[in-house]
Amino acid sequence: MLISEKITIDASSDDVWKHLQTLQNAEQYIPIVTKSEVKGTGLGTTRTCDVQMGEQSFQLMETLVKLDDSQKSLTISIDNSPPPMKGLLIDFSIQGNNPSELQVSTQSEQTPENTKMIQGILSMLCSGLKEFHEK
Repeated sequence: MLISEKITIDASSDDVWKHLQTLQNAEQYIPIVTKSEVKGTGLGTTRTCDVQMGEQSFQLMETLVKLDDSQKSLTISIDNSPPPMKGLLIDFSIQGNNPSELQVSTQSEQTPENTKMIQGILSMLCSGLKEFHEK
């Protein structure tokens, strides 16, 4: 099942892409991330995020597994996380110019409850990136 979110960002797609492809500063646009650390650049870049969701805190580890500058798209694998996020591939793509349209999606077979949680996280990513780039 495709789980997807789209949002229009009042910023150039080049600016959004420059930021997104580095995986830097997740704590500035994802409210549940309290700290993030990025190692490397380009394909194979890893990001470790300290996450606080209510009473639960954990580390999430991700790897940049696909990167296409010409299409302004990338895919991140969630390598370590509590279920239901562990093992997901999250696709990001940016289209348009100014404004730009961000789409975040994943393919997953989950329970309705987990699907709702993943949808909420994708929505949080989109809203956070919109707010970050429209400051």
